[in-house]
Amino acid sequence: MTEPDDLLGKADALMARHHPGRAQAAPYAEIPVLDEVVDHLPASDDLPLLTEYVVVPAPLDEEQTEALAASVRAAVLAELQPRIDALIDERLKDGLAPLVETLFDDLRGKLQLVAREVLSDAIRAAVEQELARRKQNG
Repeated sequence: MTEPDDLLGKADALMARHHPGRAQAAPYAEIPVLDEVVDHLPASDDLPLLTEYVVVPAPLDEEQTEALAASVRAAVLAELQPRIDALIDERLKDGLAPLVETLFDDLRGKLQLVAREVLSDAIRAAVEQELARRKQNG
């Protein structure tokens, strides 16, 4: 049987023939080896100990899953609602204020025209009525 180093050397030589630009693999003697004995236990005996039991809940059934999902949705909505409201108010103020101002100015102009026409018609009618009354009395 061939030695592992010899077999790996032959495999490297074969690969080097098919990939000439490939560098020769380093010999296995250069692989770092732990040669020190390390005491893995600390000097003191203060190792952390598990003092509590963790109970893993059973998987939720469909009804419990729906209730949990509804609770999470409600909590997220309650947390985000003030932010959403503030964002909507800000956008409405920025976007609608000029539009409302323009609409208000247009409406004011139209109302003034209507008021002038109504007042003019009322004055004309009152003047005609007074002239008609004076003709009958006169």
